[in-house]
Amino acid sequence: MRWCLDHFPRLHEFDAKGRTATGPSVQMMQAIADRAGFSLELSRQTPIARCLKDLAAGDTDIMVNLLYSEERARQFILIRFASRLPDQLYRPVTAAKPVLLLSQISSMSIVIVRGFRLHPKLQKIADALPANQIQYVDSALNALKLVAMGRTEAALLSPNIVKTVLDQHPDIASQLQSTQFPHDDLQPEDIFIGLSRHLKHSDAEQKIKTALAQMKQDGSLQRILGNTVLY
Repeated sequence: MRWCLDHFPRLHEFDAKGRTATGPSVQMMQAIADRAGFSLELSRQTPIARCLKDLAAGDTDIMVNLLYSEERARQFILIRFASRLPDQLYRPVTAAKPVLLLSQISSMSIVIVRGFRLHPKLQKIADALPANQIQYVDSALNALKLVAMGRTEAALLSPNIVKTVLDQHPDIASQLQSTQFPHDDLQPEDIFIGLSRHLKHSDAEQKIKTALAQMKQDGSLQRILGNTVLY
């Protein structure tokens, strides 16, 4: 099974040369492959847009950590394995006014990472912001630095990615506060394994589902992924 991977902090990350991937996603997929009776051929670090294009065309067989969209459901076979924690709002520690409602974001200056998809409700708010209220940067680190320096009021980011950044830059952590919105407002989003609809192995979907069910029952999936996702 040809597996196309991008760089996804805390789930799968590549070495400096972009050749070798490691991380919980790699461990999970190898465990699934062992149980389902197939081998994995990992790509070099590849932009996600290219992976998606190749998966749709049948030039690769599998991807992981995909979020749902109607287009993806038409193009790929989607197999749910967990749910991701909703994005959070990160503000300077000195910010005094509490943020309790999603609607409050509409009056703030926001920074987000270019190319990263937010929770649909947050993405809708971000898309509606006027140009003078939103900035796009290339990394979560740069977004958090702008917040810490007071160059913007807040950042909308994945808590898993933020944890990775702050583990490496603890000096920034003390300058930030986070807001986690109630689940009634932001439901966790399901995460999927995506299979090509051109896959020659017609039983691959069922074998993967069976392996995942076994791994959830015996606790091995939780041991691999930890608290980075919800089950």
